[in-house]
Amino acid sequence: MKKIIISIIFILLISCTFYAQNDKKDKNAKNTNIEEINLGRIYFPKAFIHAKKDYKRGVYRVKFTKKDEIPYFIIMNKKKEPLFEEMAIVKAYKGKYKKFRYRLKREMLRGYEYFRIKLTRPDNFYMAYFLIKKREKRKEEKKTDEIKLEKKEIKQVTN
Repeated sequence: MKKIIISIIFILLISCTFYAQNDKKDKNAKNTNIEEINLGRIYFPKAFIHAKKDYKRGVYRVKFTKKDEIPYFIIMNKKKEPLFEEMAIVKAYKGKYKKFRYRLKREMLRGYEYFRIKLTRPDNFYMAYFLIKKREKRKEEKKTDEIKLEKKEIKQVTN
């Protein structure tokens, strides 16, 4: 009798583990079309513009995600609240080194006109570009520039 009870309990445990493993596989199958990589905090060295909205320079949290094979960079504030999504530009990676998860590079482009985040994966490059906000001169700076020009003109005339 004891052997029958022990064998029934053993069969129940095996069936429960089998069910749990299949349940995990189903959940993973549902999430296969969404891939996320948390890139951490990235410092934007200058103020930038996105969709006609100005953002200050500073630290932003960035997450890379693929939704239905479409790559995005999600930009978030310090409180991890999403500010906007930027669709990534994809370029094939033809390097010979393929044994890494990802590499991240941040750089300024075209005479400080654009800021680029470049994510290198073994299959592709994923890039996001942010337009740097042009700094407007203050009225005081414009006046001092005009005064300096006038002084140069006066010196040239006197010489």
